Amino acid sequence: MKLAEVILRDSVRQTDRIYTYKIPAELDVREGSYVSVPFGNGNVRKKAVVTGFREAPDDPKLKSITELIDDLPVLTSEQIKLIKPISSRFNCTMGDVISLMVPSMVGRRMQTSVTMVDIIDRETVTKLLNENKLRSVHHINILEYLLEAGKTEQRKLILETGTNSSHIRALCEKGLITKEKETGGFEENPGLLDSVTDPKFSEVHELNQEQKAAVERITDFTPGSKKICLLHGITGSGKTEVYLNCAEKILKDGGAVLYMVPEISLTPQTISWIRGRLSGKVAVLHSKLTEKQKHEQWDLIRRGIVNVVVAPRSGVFAPIKDLKLIIIDEEHDASYKSSDSHPHYNTKDIANMRSKLTGAKIILGSATPSVESYYGAKEGYYELIELKERANAQAKLPKVHPVDMKEQLKMGAGEMLSIPLRNAMARAFAEGHQVVLFLNRRGYSRTLVCNDCGDVCMCKYCSVGMTLHNNRRSGERLLICHYCGRVIPASEAECLSCGGRHFSKVGFGTEQLEEMLKELFPKEKVLRMDQDTTVRAGAHQDIINAFRNKEASILVGTQMIAKGHDFANVTVVGILGADLMLNSSSYKSSERAFQLITQAAGRAGRGEDPGDVYIQSRNIEEPLFKYAASQDYKAFYEAEIMYRNKLGLPPFKAIGDMVLSTENEEETRIKAYQLADYVKKFLSVQDPKYAFEVMGPVPDVFYELRGRYRYIISVKAVSKSAVNAVFKQVMKDFDPKIYPISFDNDGMS
Repeated sequence: MKLAEVILRDSVRQTDRIYTYKIPAELDVREGSYVSVPFGNGNVRKKAVVTGFREAPDDPKLKSITELIDDLPVLTSEQIKLIKPISSRFNCTMGDVISLMVPSMVGRRMQTSVTMVDIIDRETVTKLLNENKLRSVHHINILEYLLEAGKTEQRKLILETGTNSSHIRALCEKGLITKEKETGGFEENPGLLDSVTDPKFSEVHELNQEQKAAVERITDFTPGSKKICLLHGITGSGKTEVYLNCAEKILKDGGAVLYMVPEISLTPQTISWIRGRLSGKVAVLHSKLTEKQKHEQWDLIRRGIVNVVVAPRSGVFAPIKDLKLIIIDEEHDASYKSSDSHPHYNTKDIANMRSKLTGAKIILGSATPSVESYYGAKEGYYELIELKERANAQAKLPKVHPVDMKEQLKMGAGEMLSIPLRNAMARAFAEGHQVVLFLNRRGYSRTLVCNDCGDVCMCKYCSVGMTLHNNRRSGERLLICHYCGRVIPASEAECLSCGGRHFSKVGFGTEQLEEMLKELFPKEKVLRMDQDTTVRAGAHQDIINAFRNKEASILVGTQMIAKGHDFANVTVVGILGADLMLNSSSYKSSERAFQLITQAAGRAGRGEDPGDVYIQSRNIEEPLFKYAASQDYKAFYEAEIMYRNKLGLPPFKAIGDMVLSTENEEETRIKAYQLADYVKKFLSVQDPKYAFEVMGPVPDVFYELRGRYRYIISVKAVSKSAVNAVFKQVMKDFDPKIYPISFDNDGMS
């Protein structure tokens, strides 16, 4: 008889295997079907995906599938083939992979009632907010939102504020908000899926010779052509035009396109280009969509109704049929790696897996490619395609001015805006132009330092300094932990080291910069774009549209503003606090600093008017700043690759991290040393050809995070496969309930 082989969606390591079930005659079960099965001695209902079939004699002990959850298969045969390789590569269960591929709403019955949340007493809440009585930034965000929007459906409230149900429950227990069931649901926000209606997105630009050659090489599917192309083009060289022309050719030939962007803020812009220029039907997937919207978009993709998908990282799992082109824009961006959730997957690795199965071409596009990608191209693994000129013949690379902030401080300019940058801004405003100021530090001030002992004001639940912010209602200073959300008034700060109560501000953030600009240029409107101003869905695009429409003269922001935006009227870019970007424990800190500075500088002079970039630093002789100032990627690469080769860092060796964490400090230390001792003994008997090295255990950079203590052990080897072999042995021999360990085979990053 024909039997179905299934994998459980919520499998753990003990249940992560293929199970066999009988198929009732009345159910149309196919490969990729989403089914409900009885599992275990208690016959608990479990969701599972059918991954294949086999013939076997009838066995009365075998259980039967109880329900077909969805009429259509939820996975393609290509996706099913990816389950085991992804599970193996990223040290997760096959069920984890299914959860990445199939939205949580699939199979759920649409609710006839929804939970509505509202404030009980607006006067009480307003008073609490004004007097800084709340100690969680998540609670503050929820109450601020409800004060402005009124009664809101709970799912929408969670989505818009970036919080979760536990925060809402806590506010209910405090007697500040109430929840009640109502019939019907809130109206989905269609603006998240709409494109920008700007005529410029429909304009067809004639390609220059470099761009034409790039399109021909990328769309060459003849046998022997490389599947991965690294498109290295300077800022403003017209990489987007190359993407669009390649996509157009693929769509005409009946193929589908996956267009990936690193930031949600770039998604509407990309959709606009595609809808304005291509004939394809577009779906979009990203984290700011509601669960219902995600399901609707995913279903359009699954049914083959759309042939272009625009998405950040998670879109790499979309069930796209006839996939022939994967575009990874700003391929160097760290957001393409899932570092803050399980499993820790790398988008480029999964795109490569999909390419091998479908034959799709991959474009890795960037003005500042990752060192690993450029090395792969230089070694012949990828095809290197270069765009060396700006696409607009009138648009020249901006002139870069390094500014020594040590000298500026002596001259009384302060630490934020140098005199040359202020003068350049004034000239730009007088000529009707705009200015972008890049500072990769949100908040008002970096932190507070104790006047008595010199220690930073730390969060008592996380081993990180708290950041100074302004209460937008009262103007009073607040200290906020950006990791656990704890909030205290700065006036109540106490040094955890010595108990001191006197502090001095250190450094500055985007809030303080915005405040200074309003005083310095009172006639010019300032927009700020950082994590604090873009909590609400659609906020990214509102800010970008306002600046593009010249509703403001100055855009201040963190790394969000450095990527991919095209502002033709911007002639001055200021890069502030450039030294901060080098202060990181990651071996990639120099690379990321170079990329951010180069990308930010690339926002200037993209129109017909020349641009000027001011890089402010206390160490202006740092070679990295010189490379960025001249946009000399190759000089930077040569210096960086030499350094990595000498120290045995990627791409020459792979690094994997194991992080062990518990709520007890001494227990964490003891178990970390036990784990490290085991790993060292295990590796001591392995073949020397794998070149294993063990580093640690040492306290993690974030030693205490949300009340858990963390130790890290790093393993080096000749390949990720070798690192994974070590991880698999550890998983086999260490009970995760006793030794809570997270694994990352792309570590120290």
